[in-house]
Amino acid sequence: MTIYIPAKQGYGEYEDRGSRFLAWVFHCPSEEVFTQRLYELQGEHPKGRHHCWAYKTGDVYRFNDDGEPTGTAGRPMLQVLDGNDISDVAVICVRYWGGTKLGTGGLARAYSAATRLAVEDAGLLEVLQRMEFDVELPFDLMGLRSELEAKCTSIQFSGKFTARGWRGCISLDAGTDANVFHELITHRGGGRIIVR
Repeated sequence: MTIYIPAKQGYGEYEDRGSRFLAWVFHCPSEEVFTQRLYELQGEHPKGRHHCWAYKTGDVYRFNDDGEPTGTAGRPMLQVLDGNDISDVAVICVRYWGGTKLGTGGLARAYSAATRLAVEDAGLLEVLQRMEFDVELPFDLMGLRSELEAKCTSIQFSGKFTARGWRGCISLDAGTDANVFHELITHRGGGRIIVR
């Protein structure tokens, strides 16, 4: 499975009827990273009327409308992140009020637009997930190790030889290499290769 993270911090600015929406999208591997950046932006923009935000870190997600009508800021920003399949990401949007009420639909469109511009500015970086297996490979099947190295370009071996063969950890990219690995181990190993 492929996941995406922001390639760099992105910035987007959107204006509607005098209100300015300034959005920052950034890689957010933990809640602590998010909290630190929120405090920084609150300090840099103390006159901003609202500091709305959304983040996704692993399976955890949160959003906050910071005084805007419920569901008009944080949730639309999170939906932009979800729509781009971005993981470990946060967005913070500061609103400078222009004196005209935008209505709930206008607010949702404005916060979404600023977030979308920030995502475009950040770009996406593809991150391939890795899988790891503990393996015991008997001496008479050592040729399979060479075949795995030839067919699985991302494979890495770390281990040692024992009295019965080779034992160690095999790591490789999820997806095609993992499928080839399972197929070779199953069909060529004849049930004699131990995989944990």
